[in-house]
Formats: sequence, structure tokens, C-alpha cells
Amino acid sequence: MSSCSRALPPTLAALGVVALVSLPGQARAEDDSFAMSVGVSLSVSFGQKLVAFGLGADLRATFLMEGSVPGAFDSGHMGFGPFAQATWLNFSAGRFAIGTHGGGDLSRDASIDGELGWMYRTPYRDLLPGQHGLHVGVMASLLDPAVVDFSAGAAIPLSGEPFAPEGMLGVGVHAAPIFGERSTAIDGRPLRTADGVVLPPALGLGPAASRPARLDRATRAALAGAWLDSARAECGSIPAFLALARDLAAVGAPASLVARALGALGDEVRHTARCSEIASELAGWRLRPALLPPPAARDADRQAALVRMALEAWHDGCLGEGAAAARARRSLAGAKDAGVRAVLGEIARDEALHAELGWRVLAYCLAEGGREVREAVGDAMTGPAPAPPADDAEVEGERKEVQAFGRLPRAEADAAWDETWAAARRDGERMLVAA
Repeated sequence: MSSCSRALPPTLAALGVVALVSLPGQARAEDDSFAMSVGVSLSVSFGQKLVAFGLGADLRATFLMEGSVPGAFDSGHMGFGPFAQATWLNFSAGRFAIGTHGGGDLSRDASIDGELGWMYRTPYRDLLPGQHGLHVGVMASLLDPAVVDFSAGAAIPLSGEPFAPEGMLGVGVHAAPIFGERSTAIDGRPLRTADGVVLPPALGLGPAASRPARLDRATRAALAGAWLDSARAECGSIPAFLALARDLAAVGAPASLVARALGALGDEVRHTARCSEIASELAGWRLRPALLPPPAARDADRQAALVRMALEAWHDGCLGEGAAAARARRSLAGAKDAGVRAVLGEIARDEALHAELGWRVLAYCLAEGGREVREAVGDAMTGPAPAPPADDAEVEGERKEVQAFGRLPRAEADAAWDETWAAARRDGERMLVAA
């Protein structure tokens, strides 16, 4: 086999990675403006002097809204939009419904959705004529490990005889959550803008030496994509820390806090380079995220800045970076590749320091901001547990190989978040009492 043909598979894999993650401008870390979901269901209908079993299909398009503070801290999604359903009844008739639906995530594991629209049922043998009418329903979904739906509804005829409302109960599955997937991996402090959290685009800069590892092509490409996502997240933290240093200086924070924010920026530069190197070696292609500018200062006054910075310190520092450190420590336990272990050790150490900086920023804002800051932070700490900032899919491939290259199973990543949330909430409530 020629050297050209040997180089072709990793090159094609790298091009695939770049095609999947490269965008012409900054990328939303969570595409929370629109979602589409297709589902199938089994149902039983009753009420028109018969019982009918149905096999159905469901399509929902959803325009999404933030579940909590717009553009800030995502604790789930809400949304509304059109839906369409088609059900085959006893292999003899069809029931069709179109209309609008709306609801939201109750938690990271469940959602609820209501629906209202028009329905038409074709003639059912010689028993019932075709009828159209009003369709109402509700659907509850369990989101983990699969999107499983439980539905109840009613069809209220508005034409024909006899007048006999029909009830429906069903169970089904959807290919994706109705209200969209949660955020992708954020390994560190996210870059928040007026439009929400964004990730830098990825750039492909030419061939690179491929890392010698016994990995099949699909696993290698998946790992390269995962490490490139980490590099993009780390790169997004660079302007985020620059903005933090700027905002700390603007509110008159001690020079030591400003200096630590700038020092954390330097850490993120190193993390970006190291994660990019691993992604490039796995892909056989030089991959780098593009550096984005810091978000513009948009606070109305010093008090508004203190409230925002306190909430960001809690969510992004105490929780987000604390969880990033916990994930890196867990990843390190299963990692076998020497280069990967070195990077994970560095990230675990630095993210723990960044989390500690978050606690210091929070303490400063509590001391300076008075009651308004305390109440805002108290609401965030005592409310429902927010969704994990790293809700990315597991890397496809043989589990030992994936863990050897530092990628956690989903259950391990969730456990790291739960561990961080419990400890941070306990320490945060103590800080509020002291304040």
C-alpha cells in the first residue's frame, strides 16, 4: 500500500471532524432557538362504542425559550410550536391531528407538553362515519436514558352523528427531546454573551502527524471530535476570563482578584493548546479553535454588575469549574495514554484553582452588593438543582479505549456534577449565613 493510500483514512476522518464542528462564526454552545422531534406510539382509544388500538407517528417543531434567566443560566427549556399526528386505528381507519403544542422541561430528566388542535377521523368500517373536531392532549416524557412518552388526550367531534367524544391513552418514544438537547460540554468557564453561551469555531490548518494508537477509524474520529470540543470550550474561557478581569476592575475589586482572573486566562491558553494537540494527533489534521473577542460590558450600573458577577461566580466558578475539576479527576483514574494523563492532571489542578477564584469573587460580591446580591444568590443556591453544564453524549467506541483517552461515560460525568453540586450548595449556604 502506498504512503498516500495509508494517509487517506485518517485524513478523511479529520475532514469529517472539521466538517461537523467548524462553523463560519461563533457557534452557540446550546442551539436553543429551535428543536425538531419525531416519535412513534402505541395507543388505545375508547368512547365511541368501541375500543381501538392505534399505531401512531408524531412530529413536533418547537421554538425554544430559556428555562431561567434569559441568556444566562440554563436550567431547562420551554417552548411552543406546531405538531402533527397520524394514527392507524385497528388497521381499518385513520385519525389525523394538527395544531399547536407548548410546555417545558420539569427537570433534566422529565418534561411535560400540552397540545390543542384540529382532528379528523376517517370512517370506521360501517360503524362510524368520518368526523372532524377538537383535539386536546398532554404528554409527559422521561428524558433519560431514552425519551419515553406517556400521553393522554381527547377528540371532541364537531360534525356528524352520533356525538361521542373519544379518549386516548398512549405510550411511545421520541428520537430527541421535544424541548431540545441540553448544553454541550463546557470544560471550564463558558463565554456568555447577550445571545447566550457561545463556542469558538474550529479551524483545520493542514495535515498533522497521527498519534500511534490501536484505534479503529470511527473511535479515533469520535475521540478527536471530543477533544476538539474540549479545546473549543477552553478557548471560549480565554475571553470569558478577560471579561471577568475587566469587570472586576470596573467595580473596584482588589487588584489580587483581577490578577488571578488574568492568571486563569493564561491557564486556559495552555489548556486550549494541549487539548488541540491531542485532537490533532488523533485526527491526523491540525485542528485549532479560533479566538473570540470578550463580550461587551452591558451592566446598567455597579449594583447590576455585582449581581450578575455573583451569579456567574456561583454557576460558572463554584459549580461549573468545580465540576470540570471533578470530571478531570475521574477521567484521570481511567486514562492510560501518557499525554492524555498529563493534560488531565493539569486541567484538574487548574480548574480547582479557578473554582476557588469563583468562591472569592462570590464573597467579594456578597460583601459589596448587600441584600440584592444575597437574595439573588440565595435563590440560585436553594432552588432546584440546575442542569449539568456538561451534558454531552458519550464518545462512541469500545469503553476501555475511550476511557484510556480520557473520556468519561455519561453516568460518571453526571456523578461528578452531582458530587460538586451537593458540596457547593452546602458551602454556599454557609457563606450566605456568614454574610
